[in-house]
Order: sequence, then structure tokens, then C-alpha cells
Amino acid sequence: MKLALRTALPLLPCLLLAACHHADDDTKAEEARLRVVSQATGLTPFVANLTLALDDFDHLASVSYTIAAKPGTYSKPMSVTYTREWMTRTGAWRPADRRLVIPVFGLYAGYANGVTLSAAFDDKSKDEEQVTVAAPVYAGPAAVYTTPDVRTARSAAANPGFDYMLIKNNTYAPAVLDSDGNLRWLGADQSDAASTHFGGDAFYVGAQATPELRRYDFSGAITAVTLASTRYTNFHHDLSAGKQGLLAELDANDGGVAILESNLVEIGTDGKIIKEWDLAAIFRAAMRAGGDDPSNFVRDGIDWFHMNSAIYVAADDSLLMSSRENFVVKLDYKTGHIKWLFGDTTKHWYADYPSLRALALRLTAGKAPIGQHTLSIASNGELLLFNNGLGSRNQPVEVAPGITRNFSTPSRYAIDEGARTAAEVWTYAPEPPIYSDICSSTYETTPGNYLVGYAAAAGRTRSKLLAISSSGQVAFDYEYPTMNCATVFIAQPIAFTGLVLK
Repeated sequence: MKLALRTALPLLPCLLLAACHHADDDTKAEEARLRVVSQATGLTPFVANLTLALDDFDHLASVSYTIAAKPGTYSKPMSVTYTREWMTRTGAWRPADRRLVIPVFGLYAGYANGVTLSAAFDDKSKDEEQVTVAAPVYAGPAAVYTTPDVRTARSAAANPGFDYMLIKNNTYAPAVLDSDGNLRWLGADQSDAASTHFGGDAFYVGAQATPELRRYDFSGAITAVTLASTRYTNFHHDLSAGKQGLLAELDANDGGVAILESNLVEIGTDGKIIKEWDLAAIFRAAMRAGGDDPSNFVRDGIDWFHMNSAIYVAADDSLLMSSRENFVVKLDYKTGHIKWLFGDTTKHWYADYPSLRALALRLTAGKAPIGQHTLSIASNGELLLFNNGLGSRNQPVEVAPGITRNFSTPSRYAIDEGARTAAEVWTYAPEPPIYSDICSSTYETTPGNYLVGYAAAAGRTRSKLLAISSSGQVAFDYEYPTMNCATVFIAQPIAFTGLVLK
């Protein structure tokens, strides 16, 4: 045995030397020799631009990064993968000096972020590098998001069912918070971002004063296109995913007459008009067909409809729209035919127009939507909305504005279209009640869990972000000062980590 050991030992240095000097055996990761050569703060403290040296780009498949979570937090770590396609398309690879520049976004501001970089190659080999990115403190105009009043902090006791949320607001650029209440991304300019959609590869924002669609990429860079129609004057309220493009709520001007908040338009991200629904024309036609005179209901130059939310429902190729002044309406996507109406039956539309009354769903349990915002479809197909409780503001003077409540709730409805009925099957009504009469939102995060944004509580001076289960368990509760919908218009859970950019 001793002889065998003595014989074997002289062979070990030879084997080690062979391993070190046979270049043919090196992996692509070893040949590429990825290393971080510089870092620079991006357009905001939430973004850093890392410059990587790379000896072999030809065999690089992707580069990923993961930002380590702060101690004591529970949101999933921020992670992003840049594919070779993305690196080539965006010019991130600079062949002249063999450098690769990538934005690392989702940083904690005012913190030394631990970042793991991972490069994957086409031979399945990988290389990892660790780097510390010291992000500066954010002290810009949206600093309100950095200091929430934490009523209930996220903990291990309750999972909200999501990790990141998009804050659409009436003052600042789009903002992303994590479920621990940390501000993790913000658009680089200060602008009204109520009409915002997260597209998975960028944020799209409709301008509130012009017919312009702006695209914010994750580095913070902004590009803009003007809508390909001279009829539309500006975006208002929300922006959401449509069947082919984005569903935009737009004002218009027809021969000098303002058409307010009654147009839904599907647009491409290039500004092209895909499809249009003129709710004034649709309701005039339906009412006349039913024997009614629509002139005291559909009124050009007046905000008679007040569309504040619209979504596409793929399950039956339909559109759901919230008319704050009147009801929730369902349209056939292709024809624009009205399928049903659902709202407060003490209002003008129901009390005075048999043609519209014939389209109404009958409420069988709970309360009707009043002044509602932010429609969505729950995982089981039920309708979810924020039930503000504010009566109509722009009805003709001689008619009743309908009911106004002194409380607001998220409301979920089971709708039986065959029986033409609707039942409120879940709501959250704490004591004392919370009243947020305008803006606001409700979304299901995972089955049985919800994110509720009370945009204008406490006399429109406080915004509240609440993650709650159907049984009433609170996962977190954050409050912020506001004026009307300045801080929060809509709070929407988004898949902001695990992104793969192509």
C-alpha cells in the first residue's frame, strides 16, 4: 500500500499542470474571462450601468443579475436576464473595445447592494462575478414613496401573494415598490403617470395633455410617439392590455366639440390606431333602437360617461368598461354591441330609460357598484373592482345623482349572464370604514389574496396600500400623504422580478 502511494504522488503535479495548460479543454466561460471593469449611477439611483469586459462574445448566450434582498425583508430578490438577442438589438455589446454595458435596475437607493452577475455560454458553462453597487440616496420629487407610514409591516406571518407593485399616480413618473415598502424603480422624469401600462419589457405612459404615448425602458430612457389620429387630444385615466395592443381612454375633438371620456381606442406601441369604440355612438344607437331619445343622456361637451377603466376579456372576446357616472358595461369586442349594464338602479340611466333598463343585470346579493374604478377579472373569472361609493357628478340637473355611500370597499361579483344576475361574493369592509371616493384599485394577487389601493382616504389626504386575504388577514398596510390622487391612482401587482429581456 505504501509503495502504491509513493508511485501515485509524483503523477499529481503532472495531472494538475495538464489541466491548467490544455486550452482545448477550457470551457467557453473560462475563455471569455468575464469581469466588471466599471460601474456608474444611471438616470436614477435605482439603476446602475455596469461595464463588463469579455474576451469571447461569440459564444455568450445570456447575462443575468440578482440583487440580494436587504436583511429583514421578504420580497423576492430582484433578478433579470439579458438574452443575446437583447444585447445585440440594443447595442449593449461594443465589439471595438470588447465591452458589454448592462443596466442593473431595481436597486435599493442609499444602500450598498450585493449583486451577483452570471454569464451563460452556449456550451452550458457559466461564470459568476460578485460586485457591490453603492446606490445613492433618492431625494427627488417622489420621495414620498421612501417614507411610508408602516401600519403593518410585511413579515413571515402572511404572504401577500406578490412581491412588486406598480404605482400609477397623478404627479410623478411610474413607480415600483416592493412588498416591503421599498421604492425600487422610478421613471427619470416628473410627469403624470395615471395612464400607465407595464408591458414586461418597458413601461408605457399616455400623456395627460397631449396624444402622445411614452415608453420608459428599464434604464430610464424615454422615447415617444404621437398617435396616428388627429381626432384625439389626450389620454386620461388608465391604460391596459388589449386584444392586439393597448386599450387607451382618450378625449377627442370633433369639429370644435370636446368629446370627454367616452372613447376607447386600441393602439399599438407605435401609435397606430387598431380599433375604436365611440360610446356616445354606441349608446345613442342602442337607445334609439329601444325606443328612447338619448339626447338627455348622451351629451357632447359634457363628461356624461366618465370612463375610468377598460379591460379586454379573452374568455369571450369582450370588453368591460367602468362608467363612473353610470354603470359597468360589457361590450362585444368585434361589434361593440352592449351585452349588459350593472350599477346603481336609482340613477338616471335605469329610472328613465327602458332601453337601458332592459340591459341591466339584477343584483341578488350584496351591494351594487357605485362610482367604481379599476376593473379586473379574478382567477375564477369573476369581476373585481374598487367600489368607491360616490354618486354621479355630471347628471342633468333635474335628475337624481344616485346613492352616495360613506364607505368604500373592494367588491367581487359572480355574474350569471344566462340568468342576467350579479351577486357580490366577497368584500372587505373594516371598522371604522374607509372612504376613498375617487381613483383607487383592487386586484387579486393569488387566489384569495388582494392588493387594495385606497387612493384618496381621510378626506383625500391619505393613500393606503393594503395587502389582505379573503379571510381578512393583513399582509402589509402602508400609508402616504396625498392630495386627491397625487400619490396613488392605481396600485397594481406586477411581475417585476425574474424578467427575461429579448
